[in-house]
Amino acid sequence: MSYDNISQPWQASKTSVTKRIPKQANASWRYIHHPTSWSLEYVQDGKKKDKKPIWLPKFSRLVLKPGVNGVSGTEDNPDTRLARLQVTDNGCTIIDPERYDYLRVYPAIGGELTLSKWTKIENLGGRIFMSGDDAGFAEFRRELVADGALKPQHEQILAGLMMKQQEIITMHSSKPHIPQAMKDQTAAEQKLLDMQKATEAVKKQGVKYYES
Repeated sequence: MSYDNISQPWQASKTSVTKRIPKQANASWRYIHHPTSWSLEYVQDGKKKDKKPIWLPKFSRLVLKPGVNGVSGTEDNPDTRLARLQVTDNGCTIIDPERYDYLRVYPAIGGELTLSKWTKIENLGGRIFMSGDDAGFAEFRRELVADGALKPQHEQILAGLMMKQQEIITMHSSKPHIPQAMKDQTAAEQKLLDMQKATEAVKKQGVKYYES
């Protein structure tokens, strides 16, 4: 059984519910992004069959729970002003769920369960299972850069990430007698090539590379 029919987009005002999912509530949260946090992913390249390598932002979460991350107030009315100030002072961008629709709120045990909208929650034989839509989440991250919500990555940040990837290749190459290490080396070398390709594309096209 899917619980999609009782989930709601995040909203400032609450609505009354009668059905709840058998899972413990959690504190609300927001995605935040630091300028140094990027990962290589693959997204659809327009109408082309093949996907293209692209640098996408990696997120951490700002948990809006009193007593955590500088949040004060109460569970029902948390004061997040100091927490938001600390996050932005650290160079992070807070992704606003009112502007960018990415949260789903489920009535749960003891309150509400906040998940990303790419998380599917189902009850199978009395057990709760969660699954994710990785392609949809990648598309959302791409759109944030294309829309200007997040700036494209700095060259020096990417250079550091590619240096780490080269270190992975070197590590695998030091074990030529292990077949799996050789396979891992080949995969790591291909990933480095894709990193370089994505980096050059952003240098030439800028934000346009992120447009679908």
